[in-house]
Amino acid sequence: MSLLTVRDIIRIPLTEDEIKAVMVKVSDKLVIAQLDNLRHRHVNVQFDSLLRGYLGEYCITKWLRSHNIHFEKTNMLPEDEVIDIDFLYKGKNIELKTSLVPDHDATLENVIKKRDIKLIRRGNSEIEELRGDIHLQIYYDHKRESKDRWLKAQQIDINSRNFDYLYDAFLARAYKEKTYFVAWIDKPSLVENVHRLPYGRRFWSFPESQRCFWNCKIKEARKPTELISYLKAF
Repeated sequence: MSLLTVRDIIRIPLTEDEIKAVMVKVSDKLVIAQLDNLRHRHVNVQFDSLLRGYLGEYCITKWLRSHNIHFEKTNMLPEDEVIDIDFLYKGKNIELKTSLVPDHDATLENVIKKRDIKLIRRGNSEIEELRGDIHLQIYYDHKRESKDRWLKAQQIDINSRNFDYLYDAFLARAYKEKTYFVAWIDKPSLVENVHRLPYGRRFWSFPESQRCFWNCKIKEARKPTELISYLKAF
């Protein structure tokens, strides 16, 4: 199997009206106490994190609908740094992770070479216990640390119902052309890949995360276009 490269990823463009419609949903659902279950974050960062989660849900739904694939159900679950979106398709649970580019990676090409689909390991569980039949990864081509610093410096009324104002205040236009469906993996492939590794390399962590993640290299995952035939096979 050839390794996934930056040429395989799918850019999903958004319009201003689409982003504003998602911002309405964010404002309706924003519950700070539920979002901030990992660490205390600035309210602007929380709002933008929730926005990215809902945009990811919208983008995947939009892209697959263009290929005549329609989800039976969609749920939004606040979790950790990102919003974990579950889709149900013909009995298969599909989970979505959304991420920003680490500043020191600089480019999506480096992200694909170095990073993982972000799959959290719960306690001492084994890979077979990971929930979800299919895992998708979206990246926004924005620098994570720089974006957080900028958001923290802004004075924004997140309770405003003026979505022209919120769109401008959060510079949400930056999401119009920089949203990418990067990779995905099905659970049987994930289990097989993990079991090929020595036990100590099957998961990883870093101190500030307070989490442990399964080893799921993006470059070893499946190409976005392959998801269409995979789902249609059901």
